[in-house]
Amino acid sequence: MTYISPSSSISPIARLPPELLISIFTHCSDEPSDQPTPAILGRVCRYWNDVSLLSPRIWQHIYLYERNGTFMAHEQARWWIAKSDPLPFDVRIETETADMILPLLSPVLAHMQRLERCVISGRHKEEFDFTKYPFDRARSCLVDELNVVIKGVAALDTLGLNTDSEASEDRPETDMFRVHSPSDGPPELSLHFAVYALPLQLEMKPIPVKALYITEFSMDVTVDIPRLLRFLQCTPFLESLHYTGWPQEGDPIQPGQLSIARLPHLRVLLIRSTVSVRAILSHIDVPALEELYLEHTNVDFELRTEPYVAQQDTADEGESEDEAHDFSQSPCSDHATGVGLRTLLKRSRPPLQVLHMDYADMRTKDFRWCFDHLRHLREFKIVGSDMSDRVVAMLAPCPRPTYGTADGLLHVRLPCLQNLEVWHCQRVTGDAIVKALRERVELTDWLAEKGWGETLESVAVLGCSEVLFQHGQALSETLGDRLRIS
Repeated sequence: MTYISPSSSISPIARLPPELLISIFTHCSDEPSDQPTPAILGRVCRYWNDVSLLSPRIWQHIYLYERNGTFMAHEQARWWIAKSDPLPFDVRIETETADMILPLLSPVLAHMQRLERCVISGRHKEEFDFTKYPFDRARSCLVDELNVVIKGVAALDTLGLNTDSEASEDRPETDMFRVHSPSDGPPELSLHFAVYALPLQLEMKPIPVKALYITEFSMDVTVDIPRLLRFLQCTPFLESLHYTGWPQEGDPIQPGQLSIARLPHLRVLLIRSTVSVRAILSHIDVPALEELYLEHTNVDFELRTEPYVAQQDTADEGESEDEAHDFSQSPCSDHATGVGLRTLLKRSRPPLQVLHMDYADMRTKDFRWCFDHLRHLREFKIVGSDMSDRVVAMLAPCPRPTYGTADGLLHVRLPCLQNLEVWHCQRVTGDAIVKALRERVELTDWLAEKGWGETLESVAVLGCSEVLFQHGQALSETLGDRLRIS
């Protein structure tokens, strides 16, 4: 009987030292493949599995392919990032659809402190080397801004992101990664995506970006507010949101389609050129909001009744007719803006300090309700409003209500107001402005001297046709150099 040494029954590959095996595995993992090479090698035997799981070098290259599906890509990215810790890693994304780049990249954005290189191939080609820039790697997310342009059908190739040509220094506007180098700090990184539609929530992982800009590129874009709200749920750390659309309606919103997007850190919100102000404001929870900008949201046509309105606010007195019946060139959008703002303030109770309304209007009753509830507002600017003298009169002192009655003491709405700007408001008269502001400032100046409140520090009344030279003189006697008027 022939004696066989125990060592001779072990295959030569199993006798390789771990260091050499790691080098072989790392070399194999360097090659792009739609198969998860490190995971496959770990299934060969227990020895290989132990070596692969204990060797971060093997997991430093992440290859994400659209054809494998977003769920598989997200799980692969999560596993590779965890196993490569604490080493840096790089990412390669291959997709024929530019719309899929952000979903595939989303699980990586929370770990960009360790990301060294990102390569994108397919219809859009780009390579970005993070090591060339002295980013602040101590930050939770290296991305300062996320810009998403929704192109629609007619603009599929107008932005250059769906071409076969290489991105280069000569065409920086087509780059997804863009770097800005301020003079007083480390470089800032922004991401730019041009897509047919916003990514679906189920295709995304939460991203830690703090500033988000969403722009509808043309009127060919189909307005999809339910999709927008679900996308916002993927940005829980957002501090600034700018949404620019077109004044057109999308498909009717069905009951139950709109979910609440909670944005607990949002401080700045800008909504521009959309008829969906109410749908947006009524379905976000923003308890930290400090600045709200509503721009160019007035429309002179009647908006279609949305089904969610009938289910949501039937008992709300804000839905009733405006008892003042003041003139308006945009009654339907005035109603939508006012009710949307009411809903936002009721739900979130934010410490709103700045409100700008630029060709965005409300009804008289909505101004009154908001003025009564905006107790932290310091700056109010309104441009191109149809508001009447009744609204201006609300800035004057009024009896303070106590248990449903007036106790004879005066108080002012917007008690923290310091800066007021009224631009191109053609329905208000100079007499009303003079009366309201003189009475207000006489009281608030006295209260401020006693240390009991705030007073107006800056007032601008510009381009209002009913405000004449004599009104400016009268206001100057009270406000002095605090007044700017034309």
